[in-house]
Amino acid sequence: MQKREIFYKEILSEMSSGVLFVRKGKILYVNPAATKILGKDESELRDKLFAECFFQYSENDDFSQMLLEVIYDSSREHEKIVEYFTGTETKHLHIRTSFLKIESEAIGIIILIDDVTELLKLRGVALDLEKIKEINRQLSESRDFYKQTAETDKLTGLLNKITFENICREYLQNISAGEIAALFVIDLDNFKKANDTYGHQFGDLILKNFAEKLRDNFTTDGVVGRFGGDEFVILLKNVADINFVTDKARALLKMARDLHSDKEWHLSASIGISIIDGGEKNYSEIFSAADKSVYVVKNQGRNGFSVNETEKQT
Repeated sequence: MQKREIFYKEILSEMSSGVLFVRKGKILYVNPAATKILGKDESELRDKLFAECFFQYSENDDFSQMLLEVIYDSSREHEKIVEYFTGTETKHLHIRTSFLKIESEAIGIIILIDDVTELLKLRGVALDLEKIKEINRQLSESRDFYKQTAETDKLTGLLNKITFENICREYLQNISAGEIAALFVIDLDNFKKANDTYGHQFGDLILKNFAEKLRDNFTTDGVVGRFGGDEFVILLKNVADINFVTDKARALLKMARDLHSDKEWHLSASIGISIIDGGEKNYSEIFSAADKSVYVVKNQGRNGFSVNETEKQT
């Protein structure tokens, strides 16, 4: 089996066409012809995520968008001629894709690349660049598809836990002396009851509606995320004073109560708040204080907020 693999690799290494093997967005194999055509060393491509390799030049929009479509919409095979900029010259590449299957199971994508620049010049073929640009304009909304997928919560579109935490840590590193901010941790009360009573689709709708309200009311002066389940987080930057923070908390409580009510129970929120001043830098401690404040509210009947683990306010 090992000899056979060596044999196949030798064949691929001698091909004049560039060959890439991609699985789950990562380039696992690249032959010498591909490195030459793309103007990159093997170390710049192999074992790297595709999205990290080909967004260096804005001139490569056509090329990058096409291969993103291949990788993230692998329901069909593709063939196309695109422009590609190596950093020193513009080439026209003919790209074809197919699935690599073992026992009828697709395990990855084979991408074949040929440099047809000179061939097109000889044949006098005029590329319809405007048409290519239009196709890519239609895909412009998904230009940052990979990045967005990695950073956002799939259900609500809010920032996911890792991205939210990274933004908070970066903010805390650069916070000005005397600047005040606030971290909110929000837990929806009775959400499990709503989910169990009316089903998961209804529960998902509640989470989406609440996320939309948060996005509409807090993204201009803060950062909003979802940690999973019914737990949401907000970082309010550069707040005027504690009254502004408590007003925001009361607005959040109303948003939660307006989501749904039942004859026997109501949706509400338990909110923990940690006040940040310019002297505080440790995100973990700040989050822990806000998280503990949530349980102060839970233990005192829910539907309220607590600032820095002090007494609950409804």
